Amino acid sequence: MTLHRYEVIQCPNCSAEDEALVWDTINAQVNPDAKATLLNGKTNLFVCPRCRTASFIDRPLLYHDMQIGYMAWYFPFSLVKSGKILDWIDPSGQIKGIENYPGCDYAPDTHYVFDMDELVRYVRFRDVLAGRMKQEEG
Repeated sequence: MTLHRYEVIQCPNCSAEDEALVWDTINAQVNPDAKATLLNGKTNLFVCPRCRTASFIDRPLLYHDMQIGYMAWYFPFSLVKSGKILDWIDPSGQIKGIENYPGCDYAPDTHYVFDMDELVRYVRFRDVLAGRMKQEEG
């Protein structure tokens, strides 16, 4: 599943407001363009229409690749510092509501990251592993 929405964002530079596309989840197979945007560092990026300042919209983002079989979840570290991460993840490190991922037997092994650049690096890493595995199978 791929989920996104529009949210009014205020520019941190000039305080102008505009709507921006905010991604909550990206499924690589359902929306390969969203994956490409992520890999290009443009996901959840707000560009102010007035002053052209670019700023990151710091929201949790779940990345899901059904073909390779993994999920990676970005969380702003502020959620860890405030303890609000426990709204999403239980104390054992498992996703709350994991039953909402039927047929997704790799959900308990979700990889958590706390930096968007690390999410991009992890997705690229898994793509390389999947490519190598295909070469070895062939």
